[in-house]
Amino acid sequence: MDDKSSDELLARQAKEGDTAAFEELFNRYKKPLLNFIYRFIGNRQTAEEVTIEVFMKAYSNLDIYDPNKKFATWIYTIARNLSKNSLRDRKYFRDASLDESVFDKDESITLKDVIADTSASPDVIAQDEELSEIAQKILDSLPDKYKEVITLCSVQELSYQEAAAILGISVAGVSIRLNEAKKLFMKKLGEIT
Repeated sequence: MDDKSSDELLARQAKEGDTAAFEELFNRYKKPLLNFIYRFIGNRQTAEEVTIEVFMKAYSNLDIYDPNKKFATWIYTIARNLSKNSLRDRKYFRDASLDESVFDKDESITLKDVIADTSASPDVIAQDEELSEIAQKILDSLPDKYKEVITLCSVQELSYQEAAAILGISVAGVSIRLNEAKKLFMKKLGEIT
């Protein structure tokens, strides 16, 4: 499979029955989706289960995928919906730590990354070892709409347009929600420290 094939082309080929094309999409998206889901729900085992469910749902629904639209938006929307369902069903106990690795030991992406940003805001705070526990509690207390926008824009580095399509809100709504999330995090930090 050509590495330069667009996601949309691969999805079109997968829709036509090319399993190698879907496998390529799986390889491209498995880590970013696991990262997104893990940061959203906060439990590694559940995140792995939901990630598998996302790909199963995507594969079984290729017939309704519109290859003229971005594949990333489509699959992240599936991931978002299944993550919300998992939270609603409470199939797990929250046991995530800011220092817990999202992937295997050879890949050290931690929950601290969830609040990554270039400004002196939650990211700077999360870097401080002695505030990790406080930052984790604050992150856990954020409403889902804030966790998901932080994850999509700051962690997954999706554009505001892509995040807007996934979240079903306007680009301005993404910007406002992201700023509100950062302010709320800082406010909660100020109340604790």
